[in-house]
Amino acid sequence: MDNGRTYLREMVFGDPAEPRHREALEITARTEAAIADVLHNKGRAGQADAETLARVVSAVLFLAMAAGPNATASTDEILRDVRAQIGAILPR
Repeated sequence: MDNGRTYLREMVFGDPAEPRHREALEITARTEAAIADVLHNKGRAGQADAETLARVVSAVLFLAMAAGPNATASTDEILRDVRAQIGAILPR
């Protein structure tokens, strides 16, 4: 778990010129694009709002998985926390 948290923190705060970091950021960008497509295609948001919400969802995921306070949380606890946070921001 600690290696995963270190990797996630490196993705957020590391040197984007470093090849592995750049690859991780590209994966993040593709994931955010996929989230935005789902939100837009399901009628949850217009395209611009879907893209913004996707970045917020990505931030929620990073913080939930990388944050020290969640170090002892179970996967189910982290999932519940992520669902609650995302549920609070998504248009109904």
